[in-house]
Amino acid sequence: MEAEAMDEIIRLSGCMWNAEEAAEKLCKVLAILLFGACLWGAAGYLDGSGADEYGYSAAGSFVYSQAEEGGEGPLTLPKVSGSFFLSVPAPVPVSSIEPDKGIQESAADTAAQAVPAAAAECGPAVSVPVEGVRTEDVLAEEQEEVLPAMLTIHLHGNGGSPAMVTVTEQADAVSSGGWSVPQRPGKVFDGWYLDTACTRPFEGVEAGTDILELYAGWRELEGFVSDDEGHILACTSGLAVVDGLLALPGIPACTGIEAGALADVADQITEIYIPANIRYIAPGALDGLPNLMYIEVEAGNPDYYSENGILYTAGGEIVGCPVWYTGE
Repeated sequence: MEAEAMDEIIRLSGCMWNAEEAAEKLCKVLAILLFGACLWGAAGYLDGSGADEYGYSAAGSFVYSQAEEGGEGPLTLPKVSGSFFLSVPAPVPVSSIEPDKGIQESAADTAAQAVPAAAAECGPAVSVPVEGVRTEDVLAEEQEEVLPAMLTIHLHGNGGSPAMVTVTEQADAVSSGGWSVPQRPGKVFDGWYLDTACTRPFEGVEAGTDILELYAGWRELEGFVSDDEGHILACTSGLAVVDGLLALPGIPACTGIEAGALADVADQITEIYIPANIRYIAPGALDGLPNLMYIEVEAGNPDYYSENGILYTAGGEIVGCPVWYTGE
């Protein structure tokens, strides 16, 4: 009896041992399958399209799509009590896989739609001028910048000659340095003025001016008073005579001297210098000079010359002489 009981215990122990070993092997198989399923799901998640070329996809559960005769349809993995089995196809080389034309066309359409959408978000379109291509508006704008406004200027002689001169210059670059200077007998040019009375000197062009009217200003010869013919009528004491020398103005505005012009400075004069521009000396103009010792005429004077301090006409007639001359 005891022997039979012992045999039964040994038989049961063997069965228990076989059951535990089978359970352990089953657990290992399930762990391997579970690990493979996790890897498969992760690979499907990383795939941007959501499904690979074999038809597998992972979206919360293990699902795959495979072609069947007569149509396509999603098939779920069959569940088996206690275990389940997966059939994994052999890997296919990448070079042998042809890209899906539908996917390529879809991607191209998406990119084409994305470009105008991105441009709309960035704001209104801005046209960029291409080198060599310019619109009429751009050319007109540049022409206004390159060609400033032109100003017409009327220069009035105001008693001098010429009576008027017209010049045209850029409004932003007006300069009197290049203008011709008018001439007036007996007077010296004294600049340009905005009025005939010469009370408002010209200092610049005012904004918006299209035509500018300017008038020549005049002043007397320094130390002398002259008439409109350029003949000296009088001398200013202390200015005309310097250290006894009376030098008549050597400018075209002064052309001669009238009788009595030296009356106010007669006793100060010891020497007289006559330049080439003096073409007229009135009879008696050099008389009444008690201290006059010498008269000199500039070479080249067409009407007068001097010799030994005595003044002669071009024909040899004596016009003036020092106080020491006796006429011999």
